[in-house]
Amino acid sequence: MRYIANTGLLICLTLVAGCLPGPNLGRTGAGGLAVGDQAPAIQIQQIVHGPSLDTEAARAVQVIEFWATWCGPCLSGMPHLSELQQAYSGQVTIVGVTSEELSTVESFLASSAGDGRTWADVVKYRMAVDDNGATGAAYMRAAGINSIPTAFIVGKDGVLQWIGHPSSIDGPLKAVVEGTWQLPKSN
Repeated sequence: MRYIANTGLLICLTLVAGCLPGPNLGRTGAGGLAVGDQAPAIQIQQIVHGPSLDTEAARAVQVIEFWATWCGPCLSGMPHLSELQQAYSGQVTIVGVTSEELSTVESFLASSAGDGRTWADVVKYRMAVDDNGATGAAYMRAAGINSIPTAFIVGKDGVLQWIGHPSSIDGPLKAVVEGTWQLPKSN
């Protein structure tokens, strides 16, 4: 019985440790996307919510966040990302990218978010449908990440500044916007 309990505990700890970001988050070895690399282009099928990605938006600091309608942590983080978009209006462009069908995302945005509001009322940033998984492959797969939500901060210079969970984005985003963010030293 003790063996089973210890084995179960070991499995749980291994799973939890696998979900935590490591010190080299985004570094997958030769050819992998990592902080300090030139950020890939965003290839989207369609903007579903919010203004288009014009040249002004492209010159701002960008946050590319990967999410899905079925992802509870993604949904719980949407109000916070909306607050950040409003706080950094004109300085930051947040784009939520999903690989789900357009009709699924449109139905989600029209659905209730509580308090008599829809998700379209709650979300104050751009939401887009990925172009056949091209953006997901260029960011998520290239960085060796397979869990959502995950956000990438891209500086005005087009260099990837930070990769992590959107709930941890406040400090890095503020520093990138202010120009005080320091990229980690290469090993």
